[in-house]
Amino acid sequence: MEAPRQSFRHSFQLVLPFDEFRVWGQRMRPVLEQAGIERPCLDVLEYVCTELLNNVLDHSGAGQATVALDWNARSVLVHIVDDGRGVFAGIRERLALESDADAAMLVLKGKVTTDPARHTGEGLFFSSRVCEWFNLQSASTGLSLKGNESNWAYETPNETVAGTRLRFRVSRIAPPTLAEVFEKFCPQPELRFTRTVVSVALMQQADGALVSRSQGKRLVLGLDRFTAVTFDFTGVHDMQQGFADEVFRVWAAAHPEIELSVLGAAEAITRSLRHVGFVA
Repeated sequence: MEAPRQSFRHSFQLVLPFDEFRVWGQRMRPVLEQAGIERPCLDVLEYVCTELLNNVLDHSGAGQATVALDWNARSVLVHIVDDGRGVFAGIRERLALESDADAAMLVLKGKVTTDPARHTGEGLFFSSRVCEWFNLQSASTGLSLKGNESNWAYETPNETVAGTRLRFRVSRIAPPTLAEVFEKFCPQPELRFTRTVVSVALMQQADGALVSRSQGKRLVLGLDRFTAVTFDFTGVHDMQQGFADEVFRVWAAAHPEIELSVLGAAEAITRSLRHVGFVA
């Protein structure tokens, strides 16, 4: 877990409503430019900060938020904390889910939002993947993603957050270009968000053994919005027949238009997939 910071080089309070682009352009970018932060890093920060501040504005129900910045020769660290209802609670209530863990699994797939008429649910997905470290916490549920990959992990926070706390770090040494990330999940020529990656280890971490069909149904919830889905089994060493059958035979047969693939499958996982008729 990223060590908490007790102080920051620059921090300020925001009272809602605000204009996220003006917050970036007038209160964040000038500070970072004065600190000598390079243009490629600033470009990534502009995208991530404006996307996430807009989420606070439109979804959180907060009255105020705190923004904090710190930096060193290698990276820039940003904290955004609001006093709203919490991202997982908002998704859980709107979609009638049973737990914050279910809401977390769903929102990390992408295309999930509490306001579908005005938002696509893409901002958090892409923001997390252009950072070298990304942490999301609401109430007592914390999640981290490292290295621009798909392996989200639950964390045990030291404290409960009333609203939503976002902490992320963007590299100054080798920041990815936004085009690189978008091309991975939004293939040409349409450039639409049609591909996603699901961390199966995240469900295993929350539920324990991957056993039941009900778990399989929760894993695939919301994936019918995509045309290509990769299930990342990194860190998963076993799954039972019911779970595998529900996802890779029953759900796959019901959605033949969706291209399914697996990543990081151990030999035991590969055998289970073959047993239910899925060839990785």
